Amino acid sequence: MTPPATAPAKAVATATRAGTPKARAPEAKQARAEALLQAAEAALVDASYHDITMLEIAKRAGLAKGTVYLYYPSKEALFLAVLMHKLDACFVAIDEGLKGDRQSADHIAKVLTGALLGPHALLSLLSLLFSQLEPGAGIDALVDFKRKLSARISDIGSTIEHSGGLKEGEGATLITRACALAIGLQQFASPPPDVIAELAIRAPELKKQPMNVEAELTDTLSDIIKARMSA
Repeated sequence: MTPPATAPAKAVATATRAGTPKARAPEAKQARAEALLQAAEAALVDASYHDITMLEIAKRAGLAKGTVYLYYPSKEALFLAVLMHKLDACFVAIDEGLKGDRQSADHIAKVLTGALLGPHALLSLLSLLFSQLEPGAGIDALVDFKRKLSARISDIGSTIEHSGGLKEGEGATLITRACALAIGLQQFASPPPDVIAELAIRAPELKKQPMNVEAELTDTLSDIIKARMSA
């Protein structure tokens, strides 16, 4: 007995029969994959990850919904690719900011902070990495992501080590810690607006000045780097 088709499989079959013509040339396939990535990134500007649907992304890219699943087997796989694209932009910014001879701890911290806070929605996607994106992306997409990320962290870690005179392996550790710190600070500084509004009415004495994530992250990273430099 043939098992029932899954929703993505049905969508793919529908797209193949009557939807978007199938791209056959490698260039055409790459162009569609890029179009879907761009559509997903654009959707993140207008809504959070949880509110975005694959149908919306397909419409933004000008493709049939089933076509999306020909390139990305799930929403998680698509946004895992989006996350890698944003991480690449982050690492490029670090590489460019740390060119040249040895830099001060304050400068390295400032470059890392700017790179992590720069790409839109980078931290929000990173916060979903282990709880949602990795479990739902599928093993092929997950292995590809982890291999790329491992190579990129190794490369950018070496750049940080050269810039700060750090020991081998400390650069990769630093960028990993920087990501964790940035995620935590961003979440700590971003309580739900409706909760803030209710507190302002019920308990105005509890109102606090908003946290400056950029300043806090820069200061913390600078302290860590200085400690490693003097070790």
